[in-house]
Order: sequence, then structure tokens, then C-alpha cells
Amino acid sequence: MPFTTLSLAQCRVRLDDRERLEVILPGFSGSKGVYVTNWSSLPDITTLTVHDRTLTETVAQEKAITPTDIRRCWLELATSGIGGQTLAERAREELADAAEVQVATRVMLLLDNIRRSGAEIGPELLARLGHPDGEEQVRALLAGTAKRIDCDVATVDSHIEELAALLGTLGLRALPKPGRLRELHFRMQEFSHAIENWSRTTVSDTAHIGRFAAMSAEHSAVVAGRAIGRVDALLGDSIKLMRDWEAGRKTLRAELLRIAWLLDGWDYVMRIWEDAVGERMAIDVAVAEIGRVVPIVPVKEVQDESARKSVELFREYRSRVRIFEDWLSGDLDEDMIARPGTGKQGART
Repeated sequence: MPFTTLSLAQCRVRLDDRERLEVILPGFSGSKGVYVTNWSSLPDITTLTVHDRTLTETVAQEKAITPTDIRRCWLELATSGIGGQTLAERAREELADAAEVQVATRVMLLLDNIRRSGAEIGPELLARLGHPDGEEQVRALLAGTAKRIDCDVATVDSHIEELAALLGTLGLRALPKPGRLRELHFRMQEFSHAIENWSRTTVSDTAHIGRFAAMSAEHSAVVAGRAIGRVDALLGDSIKLMRDWEAGRKTLRAELLRIAWLLDGWDYVMRIWEDAVGERMAIDVAVAEIGRVVPIVPVKEVQDESARKSVELFREYRSRVRIFEDWLSGDLDEDMIARPGTGKQGART
């Protein structure tokens, strides 16, 4: 959740066993546990900003649960200026970028279908794509595709429109400007290398957190990359995709949703890292915050060597033991603290 209340930043929303929204909150006062409560109870538990209170209401009304739906709710709300002008400007830019990617995706799909059916679009017609007469001429050129998949031109055009809308967050591989998720995937790989290099060269106490974040980013990027590859393969022959439209659309939706889940939360992590690199935040503070919210891929969601990587990540997570902590529970070991020469008692002696 893109809450502006610091204590709630990046908390998770999910459905309970009765299909009702509930929220998973980080342990308050720095504790390692989490709290689970009804979504509607959130304003009663903690003080929310006007932005966050309105966002909880919007998410409840829309019954948003996927990363794509929640981000859409947030973007539409943020453009109103309720979270400040900086946030509003960022939201407007993202919506404009998504619209640009969607238009470019539609044009590329049109060109690909027309080319595969043996026709061509000249430069003059391409320039008139945004005008009604140009659109009509282009639709006429889709007759070849319509014949190949045994439907009418209007249906082909409708399928292409829907594909472009679905791909607004990812975009096509051939586009010069990638969609948000494709760009985020690329940035995750850069982030993994950068924080890994920092972890190997620093003497900071947070180095182990940096290593864990690097491992998790690399793992998520690998699994997401495979899903992106499957989407690109589906779109490699859009005529074949539209020939078996219902099955193809279902598969495409599932892969796009999987990518959104795998990359969920990483934009926040990398924004913190960029603040540290830009010296707008102390790097130790930034890495500690990253360790609090870094996403990981559950073992059951992956297969083969990725499952082994998930086990390694879990071991790395469990090995992040601080001084005087019980390695199983994470609670302070009072006996260890009380021993002579350690902890508060040791300091007094």
C-alpha cells in the first residue's frame, strides 16, 4: 500500500477466508511481529493522513486487491492533489506515460497484424492514424487478419484495443519507451548489483541487510523475467493469439498479473536506495528501511532452481541475528544480557 503515514508505509492488503479485505501491519515500536486486522478497522488503530484515509475508502469501494488495481486507485486519488503537489505531479506523469505506452502498443500491434496479412501502411497513412479517416483506412487493412482468424474486422480491432489496454503497464519489447513494469524489472537488476557491491565493500553493521536485499531483488527479477519472456512469446504472433482469443487472453492476463505481483513493492525500495545514493538520506538508515520492507518470493510460487534460491533467501533472512537475540524467535536473550561482561550488566561491571 502506498500510504504516506510512515508507520504504515508498504503494509500489505489481502483477502481473508471470507473474501473480505484485511491489512497486515508491521510490528509497532520496531518489533518483528506483524498485526492482522480488518481493513475497515485501520482508521481506529492509528492516525491516518487525509490521503491515507481516502485511499482506504477508495480501495474498499473498488474492492481492489491486485497490485495493478491498488496502483490505479492510488494514481487517480493522487492526481487530485490530496497528497500534495509533488505526489500529484508524479501520478500525472505516470498516467501520461502509461497512456503513451498503450497508444504505441496499439500502433505496433496494428502494423504487425497488417504486415503479417501481406499488406503495408505507408508513411502518409501512418501519420493520419490519429484522425477518423486514417483509422478507417487502417481498419480496412485488417481484413487479411480477420480472414485468417475467421471473424470480422471490428472484432480484430476490438482484440487489438484490449491487448493494448492490458499491456499498458508492461508495453512491447520492441517499443523504444518501455512500460512501467518492464522498466522496473530492468532497474531491479541494476539495484541488485549496486547494493551487493556496497555490501561487499562497506564495514557498516547493515551490510548483511544489503546482501539480503540484493539476493531478493535478483531472485524476483529472474522469476519475473521468465514471466515477461512468456508474455513476449505470446505477442510474438498476435494473429495466433487472437485465433484462440479466450484461452490466449486468459493466459496473458495471468502472466501480467504474476509480473505485477513479483515486482510489487520494489519501486518503493529503489526509491529509498536512490535517496541514499543521492545523499538525501544516510545510507545506513536507507538500508535498514529497505530491510524492513524488502519483498521476497514465496517458495511455493517458484520451481526448479528458483525454489533452491528461495530456500537460500529464507536461510539468509533467518541468519540476520543481532547481538543478544535468540536466533529462533528474534527476542532478546535476557540470560545472555545478564552475563558478566555483556549487555547492561556487563557495562556496569
